Amino acid sequence: MKRILVILTSMLLTCIMYGQGQGSFCGGVGTPGCTAVRYDSAAIIGWATGCTVERGPVDIVDPDGPRVRYGEEGYGVGPASTATTSAVSLGDGGTATLTFAEPIRNVAGPDFAVFENSFNDNFLELAFVEVSTDGVRYVRFPSTSLTPTTVQVGSNGSVDPTKLNNLAGKYRVGYGTPFDLEELKDSAGIDIDNIVYVRLVDVVGTIDPQYATHDAFGHMVNDPYPTNDTIWASGGFDLTGVAVLRATAGIDGIASAVRMTAWPNPTTGWLTVCGEAGRDVELYDLRGRRMGQWRLTGERTRIDLVDLPAGVYLLRVDGKVTKVVKH
Repeated sequence: MKRILVILTSMLLTCIMYGQGQGSFCGGVGTPGCTAVRYDSAAIIGWATGCTVERGPVDIVDPDGPRVRYGEEGYGVGPASTATTSAVSLGDGGTATLTFAEPIRNVAGPDFAVFENSFNDNFLELAFVEVSTDGVRYVRFPSTSLTPTTVQVGSNGSVDPTKLNNLAGKYRVGYGTPFDLEELKDSAGIDIDNIVYVRLVDVVGTIDPQYATHDAFGHMVNDPYPTNDTIWASGGFDLTGVAVLRATAGIDGIASAVRMTAWPNPTTGWLTVCGEAGRDVELYDLRGRRMGQWRLTGERTRIDLVDLPAGVYLLRVDGKVTKVVKH
């Protein structure tokens, strides 16, 4: 009996992890809590200005075979749209490296969004997302894929977006997948307030262990495979653009990229702010609620955050904003 209970418990945990039915993450465009960024959103303040693509093969089982050739690198530059044809294919395991006229900074909420050309909410060709300050050291966003791997998602198969997190291509054409640099704050070798490069790495969606790719937790990522198109020579992730986002805390001017000096940060209570005497200091939470206001009395003014709950706050002086962590 005990053995049977152990087996049943194992089966239940497997169902929870890999999902029979809806997963744990937000769903497709228009569903409650969806985080998709529309291509013409007012939150967008810029787009990638450079794109270099290293195309992968049409099919990973023939790595020395033909490369995909659909689309030009220019399709990765500038605004995305709702046109499914305005894309550049990466092929199996291919990469696209995007550069920007101004560095992407870690503001309140997601900082950039990646757009793909899927024609519906479930045919999802995915990519890992990595960022770099110097173009040498890249850090990958920790992705999750809980799509079952018992059966291969076919060439025209469907993927449930509620089982995906931190994978580009989660949403249909015209809607970008957002990424928040705050998730990488403890990563070595990058400055999350000075991201110059975004690299996309196509997910090879096969569940063949010899060629499979894995998420941050070791799960094989199962997406439509093979997706090679002999007519258009397309396959894998199809990039249509990468947008830079302003802060989303709901405060006018909160997206200021100018940093000011406030320390210690993180703090357990008291914070010293450098600024001109007579200026007002305002503190907001990430929902846009003002949590406090002070007047600077000198070049260095101490403000009291002792009674505030632990969390991330936004400190503003004359439109200059910095993020403060309270422990």
